[in-house]
Amino acid sequence: MSKKKMKKNIPLPIVILISTVLLFAMYLSLSTLSLAIWGDSVMGTVDRYDSRSDDVTAEKNRSRTVSKGYWFVVNGKEYRGNVIYSSDEAWTNLGEGETRSERIRYIARIPYINKPAALSDFDEMGEMAIIYHILSPIGSLLLLVFVLHTARLGYKKN
Repeated sequence: MSKKKMKKNIPLPIVILISTVLLFAMYLSLSTLSLAIWGDSVMGTVDRYDSRSDDVTAEKNRSRTVSKGYWFVVNGKEYRGNVIYSSDEAWTNLGEGETRSERIRYIARIPYINKPAALSDFDEMGEMAIIYHILSPIGSLLLLVFVLHTARLGYKKN
Protein backbone atom coordinates (compact mmCIF):
# COMPACT_ATOMS: atom_id res chain seq x y z
CA MET A 1 0.00 0.00 0.00
CA SER A 2 1.18 3.44 -0.78
CA LYS A 3 0.87 6.23 1.69
CA LYS A 4 -0.89 9.38 0.60
CA LYS A 5 0.99 12.58 1.17
CA MET A 6 -1.07 14.99 3.21
CA LYS A 7 -1.04 18.66 2.38
CA LYS A 8 0.26 20.56 5.36
CA ASN A 9 -0.59 24.06 4.24
CA ILE A 10 -3.63 25.87 5.55
CA PRO A 11 -6.11 26.93 2.84
CA LEU A 12 -5.83 30.64 2.08
CA PRO A 13 -9.52 31.46 2.84
CA ILE A 14 -9.08 29.93 6.32
CA VAL A 15 -5.92 31.98 6.94
CA ILE A 16 -7.74 35.14 5.85
CA LEU A 17 -10.77 34.34 8.05
CA ILE A 18 -8.65 33.61 11.14
CA SER A 19 -6.53 36.72 10.54
CA THR A 20 -9.61 38.90 10.16
CA VAL A 21 -11.15 37.64 13.40
CA LEU A 22 -7.90 38.16 15.31
CA LEU A 23 -7.44 41.67 13.89
CA PHE A 24 -11.03 42.53 14.85
CA ALA A 25 -10.47 41.26 18.41
CA MET A 26 -7.34 43.44 18.61
CA TYR A 27 -9.28 46.46 17.29
CA LEU A 28 -12.08 46.04 19.87
CA SER A 29 -9.72 45.87 22.85
CA LEU A 30 -7.39 48.61 21.61
CA SER A 31 -10.30 50.94 20.84
CA THR A 32 -11.72 50.33 24.33
CA LEU A 33 -8.35 51.11 25.93
CA SER A 34 -7.99 54.20 23.73
CA LEU A 35 -11.43 55.42 24.77
CA ALA A 36 -10.59 54.85 28.43
CA ILE A 37 -7.27 56.72 28.19
CA TRP A 38 -7.82 59.48 25.61
CA GLY A 39 -11.60 59.52 25.16
CA ASP A 40 -13.83 62.50 25.85
CA SER A 41 -17.29 62.19 27.39
CA VAL A 42 -20.59 63.61 26.27
CA MET A 43 -24.19 62.96 27.26
CA GLY A 44 -25.85 60.83 24.63
CA THR A 45 -29.35 59.56 24.09
CA VAL A 46 -30.24 55.87 24.18
CA ASP A 47 -33.13 55.40 21.77
CA ARG A 48 -33.13 51.60 21.46
CA TYR A 49 -32.76 49.20 24.35
CA ASP A 50 -33.37 45.48 24.70
CA SER A 51 -32.44 43.20 27.58
CA ARG A 52 -32.82 39.46 27.16
CA SER A 53 -32.46 36.97 30.02
CA ASP A 54 -30.12 34.17 28.95
CA ASP A 55 -29.27 32.18 32.06
CA VAL A 56 -30.40 32.93 35.60
CA THR A 57 -27.70 30.62 37.01
CA ALA A 58 -24.85 32.36 35.13
CA GLU A 59 -21.93 34.04 36.87
CA LYS A 60 -21.99 37.72 37.77
CA ASN A 61 -22.65 40.11 34.83
CA ARG A 62 -23.37 37.23 32.42
CA SER A 63 -27.06 36.48 32.93
CA ARG A 64 -28.46 38.88 30.31
CA THR A 65 -27.64 40.08 26.81
CA VAL A 66 -28.14 43.83 26.48
CA SER A 67 -28.47 45.65 23.17
CA LYS A 68 -28.41 49.46 22.97
CA GLY A 69 -28.68 51.96 20.16
CA TYR A 70 -27.60 55.50 20.95
CA TRP A 71 -26.69 58.83 19.41
CA PHE A 72 -24.73 61.88 20.49
CA VAL A 73 -23.64 65.22 19.07
CA VAL A 74 -20.04 66.45 18.78
CA ASN A 75 -19.22 69.80 17.13
CA GLY A 76 -22.73 70.04 15.71
CA LYS A 77 -22.58 66.62 14.00
CA GLU A 78 -24.66 63.63 15.09
CA TYR A 79 -23.02 60.23 15.54
CA ARG A 80 -24.79 56.92 16.11
CA GLY A 81 -23.61 53.78 17.83
CA ASN A 82 -24.79 50.31 18.80
CA VAL A 83 -23.48 47.90 21.41
CA ILE A 84 -24.31 44.35 22.46
CA TYR A 85 -22.84 43.01 25.69
CA SER A 86 -23.42 40.64 28.60
CA SER A 87 -24.55 42.13 31.87
CA ASP A 88 -26.96 41.88 34.78
CA GLU A 89 -28.43 45.24 33.78
CA ALA A 90 -32.20 45.00 33.47
CA TRP A 91 -33.83 48.27 32.56
CA THR A 92 -37.36 48.14 31.25
CA ASN A 93 -37.44 48.14 27.47
CA LEU A 94 -37.97 51.50 25.82
CA GLY A 95 -41.41 52.28 24.48
CA GLU A 96 -42.14 54.02 21.20
CA GLY A 97 -40.44 57.43 21.24
CA GLU A 98 -39.02 56.92 24.74
CA THR A 99 -35.34 57.75 25.37
CA ARG A 100 -32.79 57.72 28.19
CA SER A 101 -29.63 59.73 28.73
CA GLU A 102 -26.28 58.00 29.10
CA ARG A 103 -22.65 59.10 29.09
CA ILE A 104 -20.84 58.22 25.86
CA ARG A 105 -17.07 58.22 25.40
CA TYR A 106 -15.55 59.01 22.00
CA ILE A 107 -12.18 59.80 20.45
CA ALA A 108 -12.03 63.55 19.73
CA ARG A 109 -10.39 63.21 16.30
CA ILE A 110 -12.44 60.15 15.29
CA PRO A 111 -15.89 60.32 16.95
CA TYR A 112 -16.93 57.22 14.99
CA ILE A 113 -14.98 55.28 17.62
CA ASN A 114 -17.32 55.44 20.61
CA LYS A 115 -18.95 53.37 23.35
CA PRO A 116 -21.09 53.96 26.41
CA ALA A 117 -18.95 55.04 29.36
CA ALA A 118 -19.95 51.94 31.34
CA LEU A 119 -18.05 49.84 28.80
CA SER A 120 -15.07 52.13 28.21
CA ASP A 121 -14.26 54.04 31.39
CA PHE A 122 -11.64 52.60 33.77
CA ASP A 123 -13.71 53.65 36.79
CA GLU A 124 -16.75 51.73 35.57
CA MET A 125 -15.16 48.74 33.76
CA GLY A 126 -13.61 46.90 36.67
CA GLU A 127 -10.20 45.34 37.12
CA MET A 128 -10.86 42.14 35.19
CA ALA A 129 -12.07 44.04 32.13
CA ILE A 130 -8.97 46.24 32.19
CA ILE A 131 -6.70 43.19 32.41
CA TYR A 132 -8.67 41.49 29.62
CA HIS A 133 -8.38 44.51 27.30
CA ILE A 134 -4.63 44.70 27.94
CA LEU A 135 -3.96 40.98 27.40
CA SER A 136 -6.38 40.40 24.52
CA PRO A 137 -4.43 42.34 21.86
CA ILE A 138 -1.18 40.71 22.98
CA GLY A 139 -2.69 37.22 22.77
CA SER A 140 -4.37 37.99 19.44
CA LEU A 141 -1.09 39.29 18.00
CA LEU A 142 0.78 36.18 19.13
CA LEU A 143 -1.89 33.93 17.61
CA LEU A 144 -1.82 35.96 14.39
CA VAL A 145 1.96 35.64 14.12
CA PHE A 146 1.67 31.89 14.79
CA VAL A 147 -1.04 31.40 12.13
CA LEU A 148 0.81 33.44 9.52
CA HIS A 149 4.10 31.70 10.29
CA THR A 150 2.46 28.28 10.06
CA ALA A 151 0.72 29.17 6.80
CA ARG A 152 3.96 30.57 5.36
CA LEU A 153 5.89 27.40 6.22
CA GLY A 154 3.19 25.27 4.58
CA TYR A 155 3.43 27.24 1.35
CA LYS A 156 7.26 27.29 1.32
CA LYS A 157 7.54 23.48 1.45
CA ASN A 158 5.49 23.01 -1.73
